Amino acid sequence: MRYGIHAVAGRMPGHMNVLLAEANVPYDELYDMDQVNPQFAETDVAVVVGANDVVNPAAKRERGSPIYGMPILEVEKARVVIVCKRSMAPGFAGIDNALYYNDNTLMLFGDAKETMVKLATALKQ
Repeated sequence: MRYGIHAVAGRMPGHMNVLLAEANVPYDELYDMDQVNPQFAETDVAVVVGANDVVNPAAKRERGSPIYGMPILEVEKARVVIVCKRSMAPGFAGIDNALYYNDNTLMLFGDAKETMVKLATALKQ
């Protein structure tokens, strides 16, 4: 298991690193984009929790997009992507995320903590 962290994910830079540290995730299991992006093509399952713009492929593909050129976590390259969100609401940029409509993407709606606990329990069974 690896934790890919986008530099600007959360409410401020480094916010997700702090939250994962509070959850007792060992620091050596955290990977920044440059470290983790090359690994997605060899990843069986990528689980995305609450992210929008930082995983949106429009940043690489759609020149007219307000996020075009922004570095993203390239989760769409994983064999299966599971996205855990409360709704289909857009992120900060206010645009839809094409990732959510890919054939390899599954949407898992609900509270992140509750949903991830249920997912972990199901995997253990």
